[in-house]
Amino acid sequence: MTDKEDRESKKEKVLSQTTKKQSSNEVPLESDSKSETVSELSELDKALKDRDNYYDSMLRATAEVENIKKRTAKEVENAYKYSIESILEQIIPIYDSLSLSCSHKEKDINKDQVLEGNKILLSMFQQLFEKNNILEINPVNEAFNPDLHQAISTHEDKSKKNDVIHEVIQKGYMLNDRIIKPALVVVIKNTK
Repeated sequence: MTDKEDRESKKEKVLSQTTKKQSSNEVPLESDSKSETVSELSELDKALKDRDNYYDSMLRATAEVENIKKRTAKEVENAYKYSIESILEQIIPIYDSLSLSCSHKEKDINKDQVLEGNKILLSMFQQLFEKNNILEINPVNEAFNPDLHQAISTHEDKSKKNDVIHEVIQKGYMLNDRIIKPALVVVIKNTK
């Protein structure tokens, strides 16, 4: 049943009830009674229109919420998918420089040029790390911290205290206070 049919059905019910009242009273329907019936019908019409408007508003709001969910999911997906784009823009020039240096013939390159090129590449990486809040962990002669360091060996040295880092095999790295890679270290362990 459509809304229009529903309204018509309700109007007919109100009219039939009014007609029953009129026939039971044996007094002819007065103009006040007619105006009350018309008033009730207009109120009913208004209520039905309000209901339709509220229902329409609810449907629109529900659709808007669904659209927001889909749009947000897409934005999160794109943020995840392209999150490394900015760092790649900084790594690509370093890669290009390294590729260029490797493409030269051995005869054309001397040791000083290779050393100078390596220093430039190292400098480019250090700038990349600074821009992206990547900190280097190089804990020589510091106390061993299992949260920052990974012991791969021990060394005995009576001149130093136990659990002090003797040597750093590989530096560690930290991104915004989160360990990306712990430093690989050799720790002092003296036997008694």
